[in-house]
Amino acid sequence: MNVSQTTSTPADEAEPQLETHPRRLAAAAGHVLSVLERYGLVVLFLLMFLVFSTMWNRPDIFHSMPNIRTVLGTYSVPAILALASIIPLVCGQFDLTVGSIASLTAIFTAAGVMTHHASPAVAMIIAVAIGTAFGAINGFLVAYVRVNALITTLGMASVIAGILEWYTNGNTILLGVGTLTNLGSLNWLGIPRLVFFVVAIALLIYYLLQHTPFGRYLHSVGSNATAARLVGLKVERLIFFSFVLSGTVAGIAGVLLLARNGSANQQLGGPSLTLSALAAAFLGATTIRPGRFNVLGTLVAVFFVGFSLSGLNLNNVANWVSDFFVGSALVLAVAISTVVGRRRAAGG
Repeated sequence: MNVSQTTSTPADEAEPQLETHPRRLAAAAGHVLSVLERYGLVVLFLLMFLVFSTMWNRPDIFHSMPNIRTVLGTYSVPAILALASIIPLVCGQFDLTVGSIASLTAIFTAAGVMTHHASPAVAMIIAVAIGTAFGAINGFLVAYVRVNALITTLGMASVIAGILEWYTNGNTILLGVGTLTNLGSLNWLGIPRLVFFVVAIALLIYYLLQHTPFGRYLHSVGSNATAARLVGLKVERLIFFSFVLSGTVAGIAGVLLLARNGSANQQLGGPSLTLSALAAAFLGATTIRPGRFNVLGTLVAVFFVGFSLSGLNLNNVANWVSDFFVGSALVLAVAISTVVGRRRAAGG
C-alpha cells in the first residue's frame, strides 16, 4: 500500500462548489441583463400602456378599440418610412429624404388622379417610380460619386421641397372619395387596412435583410466596408441599391399617406416624418437585436412612440411636448444603440 496516498475531505470536495457559486450568480445576472437589454423597450411599452389605461385622465378612452385603431392607422405610414430608413442604415448610410419622397409621391399621385385624370393604379405606379428614381439619384451620388450621405440626402430633401413648392404653389390637392381614400380610412377584420401593408412590407424587408445574400452583404458593408471590399463584395453597388429600395418603400408610404389623409400638400410629410422614421429606427436598434437595426424592434419603437403620444395628447399636454418627446427619443436611442454596439464589438 502506498502510504503517501492522501484521502479527500469533505472540505476539499466543497471547495469547487464554493468557487462556482459566484460564477453561477454572475451567469444568472448576465442572463437577466441580456433579457432586459433585448426586451427592455417591450417591457417599457407594456408599462406605458398599463399606466395610460388605468390612471391619469381618460384611461377608458386610451385603451378603447377606436383609439387603438386610430393610433395603428395614424402610425402605419411612419412605420413604413422607418422600415425604409433602416435599409441604408444597415449598410452604414443615412437617408434623410424618406419623408420628403413620401410627400413627393403623395402629391404626384393626387395630381395624377385629380388633375391629369389618370387611374389610381397608373398614378400610384408612376409616383412610386419617381420615388425610386430619387432613391437611385441618392445612391449614385453616395456610392459612386462618394458624396457624404448626410450632405447628399439633406440637399436632396431641400431639392424636393423646392419642386413641391413650385408644383403646388402652396395649394392643397384634395382627393375625391374612391378607392384610395377607402384604402386609407376603412378597416379589414376590424383593423385599419394600412396595418396589413405594414405587416406585408415588414415581412418582405425582414426576409430581405435576414435570409438573403443581399441582406447579409449589407450587414457586412455596415460592419466594415473595407473588409467587405477585400473579400470581393461590390460595396458601391450594395450601397446604391440600398438607397434605391429605400426610395421605393418611401414612395409606397407616400401613396398610403395620401390615402390616409385624403389630400396632399407640401407640408404633408417632409422632415418631420424623416425625423420620426430615424427616431424609430435608432430606438428599434436598442431592442430585440440590440446594437443592430432590425425590423421587429423598429415596429415596436414606432408604436411605442405612437401610443405614448396618444396618451399624452389625451391628457392635454402642451403641443411642444410631442416634438420634444420624439427628439429626445432620437437622441437617447442613438446614444444607447452606439454604446450597445461598441460594447458588443469589444466583446467580440
